[in-house]
Amino acid sequence: MILNNTYYHSLWEKFQNVQTLSTEQFDNSVSLSVKIILEHYSKKIPLHINFQNSKESILQIARQLFVELANDIYLNHYDLPNSFCVGDKLKKVKDNQYYEVIRKEKDDYTIKQVLRKRKADISPAIIQGLTYDKLTKGYLKVDLGISEKTIKNYFNFFQELNNERSEFPKTNFEMKSVFISKRLLWNNLNQKGKIPSIYLPNPREESNLSEDKSIPALSDCMIYFTPKYEVCYQKLLLKNEKIKTIVVFDTEVNAIPQMLQDRHRFGFNIIILSNSYSPIKNNTIPCWNWFKEEINIINSL
Repeated sequence: MILNNTYYHSLWEKFQNVQTLSTEQFDNSVSLSVKIILEHYSKKIPLHINFQNSKESILQIARQLFVELANDIYLNHYDLPNSFCVGDKLKKVKDNQYYEVIRKEKDDYTIKQVLRKRKADISPAIIQGLTYDKLTKGYLKVDLGISEKTIKNYFNFFQELNNERSEFPKTNFEMKSVFISKRLLWNNLNQKGKIPSIYLPNPREESNLSEDKSIPALSDCMIYFTPKYEVCYQKLLLKNEKIKTIVVFDTEVNAIPQMLQDRHRFGFNIIILSNSYSPIKNNTIPCWNWFKEEINIINSL
């Protein structure tokens, strides 16, 4: 193999203008790979990135993509609740208090405070005359209790990433992305507690079949994780969940042809990350196969 240092320097310069979110410090090879992926992601072009011998590198790339793809969903694919119904549990963002919708007539809602401690001398507050607009801007619809710290961590995380404050709490999303990966990746996500995401177990291999939510109180999410494409197909695609991108993380190689067929039907993009001396390639997906010698050159730039 004859390596041209000038080529790799030009390659490095070519992708320098691709913006990434600052979450971790990476080697140049990881940073460049993320930039190449995001360039393809923005154009909805499939891509396969392979490292010859570096599980840590593709793990770092996956963690960064988790944040990048989630932030794209947060900014560009958020949705508002379809409606609020009598019985819905709400949390007021400003005062950390819980409420329940007790009356609804067209765009006129009445909510009642849910007291955390039952005391005879305390009467729950009742707020009348709330519109749908006021509810979406000032309240969260929640399934369970959620701590003030958890919700602040979530909002602050995305505010700091984007250096801007949203005018209403974004907790519903019309589109998601999916990581097809073993549970190991889910367990090694540094920012999981700040990004609404759901792990869907594989019923054929896992004994615990309950969904695992990173923020249990929120009913919706930005990113799904599951170890099998079949689970993604059955539980998400066939149920009309809109999927923007599927990231295949060092697994399910044999499912790639089926994903490519389904891509035309459902419209998602495919990003593949692998760690193999002889990666299995598909003719319709460009493969960026990093050799050790190339990585050394890039990392020295």
